[in-house]
Amino acid sequence: MRDRAHENLIELLRRFMDEPAARAAHEDIQTGQRWLEAYPAPAPEAQVVAMIKGQMAVAALRKRRITQFIRASVTAAAAVIVLGLVGLFGHGPGSRTPLLCGDLLPTALWDSDDLTADDLDLVYFSSELGQIEAQMQALDGDETEIGVGAPEELEMELMAIQAEFLKG
Repeated sequence: MRDRAHENLIELLRRFMDEPAARAAHEDIQTGQRWLEAYPAPAPEAQVVAMIKGQMAVAALRKRRITQFIRASVTAAAAVIVLGLVGLFGHGPGSRTPLLCGDLLPTALWDSDDLTADDLDLVYFSSELGQIEAQMQALDGDETEIGVGAPEELEMELMAIQAEFLKG
């Protein structure tokens, strides 16, 4: 320690102890520092360092995969919500036209009980969403071997479906 640091340490010790005890504690601290300087800690073996680095790399890879999966899941959920809201509320404030609902759908669809089976666009989007749901469940349950880029592929498929849906 430098001289100023020694003086500060002695002053600090005096606040908690009387003068002889503070000097003795200061000497003990200096003796401990000399021992630490005389006997440094041994360096770890190269094999141990390599093993630790490998474990850290595996943990980082696992964390990155989990983060990518969560990001893909959140993106897929957001895309489904956006598609649902667009389907529910239309295409925005600029698309409000004074059309009657009867003009939009043929009369055969009004008589039908199953609108999703009669509308080809709804059938297409329902099947695509079903496939994506099955892929997400497979990812979640590790049922099948899916490649490294599977979440990104799902995201791209959802974006393509959304673009197709918005084209109308």
